[in-house]
Amino acid sequence: MSSESIAAEGRDGVDWRRAEFVLTLLAFFGFLTVPIRITTIYSGLPAHPLFVHVPVVLIPTTVVAAVVFMFKPEWLSRYGIALAAVSIVAMSSIFLTMQAGAALRATLHLQGQAAKLISEHSHAAHILAFLYVIFTATLIVTFAAQRISGGMPTGLAIVDGLLSPRSVFTALRVVLVLLSIGAGYMTFRTGDLGAKAVWEGRLQAAPVSEAGSPGEPGLYPRSGAGAH
Repeated sequence: MSSESIAAEGRDGVDWRRAEFVLTLLAFFGFLTVPIRITTIYSGLPAHPLFVHVPVVLIPTTVVAAVVFMFKPEWLSRYGIALAAVSIVAMSSIFLTMQAGAALRATLHLQGQAAKLISEHSHAAHILAFLYVIFTATLIVTFAAQRISGGMPTGLAIVDGLLSPRSVFTALRVVLVLLSIGAGYMTFRTGDLGAKAVWEGRLQAAPVSEAGSPGEPGLYPRSGAGAH
């Protein structure tokens, strides 16, 4: 689209009801969950094991869908709003899960390998959160670039000027695929470390029989090695 066309559209004013702007606003609202720390649910059960199911399901779903949409741009045009909305929910769920995990970690008294794995799990979760925030932002921008470069300017001159070239849309698609791969890997890495930490904690909490072999581990570590 030429600069003259963008300027002509801009004279009609900015349509702030456009999906791109609404999604951006929702993404900012998603950060409201960052300071929320829900520690327990249902008679004192830790919240983290429940919350973790949301990002575990939504992140792989959104990153796979994003990769498919990059090779099928017409699907991005049709379902991009829904995908971005789910990505915002997934992003918020990461924040809630991390805060619940931090609360759970504070009640544990893990030692040795289990403590090391929990620390690595927490570090991986922070990397995942950072990557997924960038993924979500890039997804919204890519959706906007597709519409603007396809002849649907927003009326906001600076946005239309930056995203109108088709080459920008192509570059954003490549970046989004790379971010999808990175977020997908970090989801696996974070979950793997968390599972290993849980198992190590169960082994620490296992009672020792007279023969010196561990008995049946409990669901959560006991006092001295686990939750109070």
